[in-house]
Amino acid sequence: MTAQEILNKAKSEGYALGAFNAGDLEIVKGVVQAGVELKSPLIVEASPGEIKFFGHKNFDCVIENFKKEMGFPILTNLDHSLGLEEAQEGIESGFDLIHFDGSSLPYEENVKITKVIVEQAHEKGILVEGEVDKILGESIPHREEAESIQASGSYTDPEKAADFVNQTGVDILAVFIGNLHGTYPQPPKLDLERLKLIAEKLPCFLSLHGGSGLLEEDIKQAIAIGKVVKINVNTELRVAYRETLENVLKGSEEVAIYRIMPPVIAAVQKVVEGKIQLFGSAGKAVIPSEESTTTQL
Repeated sequence: MTAQEILNKAKSEGYALGAFNAGDLEIVKGVVQAGVELKSPLIVEASPGEIKFFGHKNFDCVIENFKKEMGFPILTNLDHSLGLEEAQEGIESGFDLIHFDGSSLPYEENVKITKVIVEQAHEKGILVEGEVDKILGESIPHREEAESIQASGSYTDPEKAADFVNQTGVDILAVFIGNLHGTYPQPPKLDLERLKLIAEKLPCFLSLHGGSGLLEEDIKQAIAIGKVVKINVNTELRVAYRETLENVLKGSEEVAIYRIMPPVIAAVQKVVEGKIQLFGSAGKAVIPSEESTTTQL
């Protein structure tokens, strides 16, 4: 199945794919093992910083090897590319999806660059995610209250979003409706009425960033609105990785990495499995050789 077909299936059947950031092999393993265990399609993504650490070719080859081994869909996404050249590198590298984040640029410049990226990506069958209003926060545990960060930004305006999508032809729009990168003492509250208005006006899919720190009921309602098919998760994976690694090393003299890392991978897998269940994608992976009969793994 193509990326378009996979997202169409998610939309029509009322679930979302988790887009899980993976900065190293251990996180990839945890994510993929969760997908296998729950028979869920996956999006494995990496930011430019994570790609620089992992290496474009290394990331591509690792995911491709897992796809062949597991035999079910694993899409790749370049997350928050900030410039034309970064996005073009992702297109040439063969990502299934490219997220161009031009939200810090003047609106017309964002439109202009996004349009070029869409044209180049579509020539290769790659989907593009755009961003108009900046999704705030960092992928870290925050001490400040979510409301203070939410108040410093501009929520996505339905009319402006419709204009952006119509001008650029993006396949997915990353909306800002109160969702924030990172985790907070109290989960950020989403403006679901605004999301409904956006979904009614836009022909494209919608994505929800900040999936680590949101209320489960808000996530379920966002998916139920009908066009949220991609939910990004990063901070909870990072926290599970670090906390587990610290616990494993505490009081230990072990130096063999293959003995140290399995609990870390298992911790990441546990987080991903919880998100898959929440997003409703468990049991939705289709075996490529049996697409015509939509047989599930």
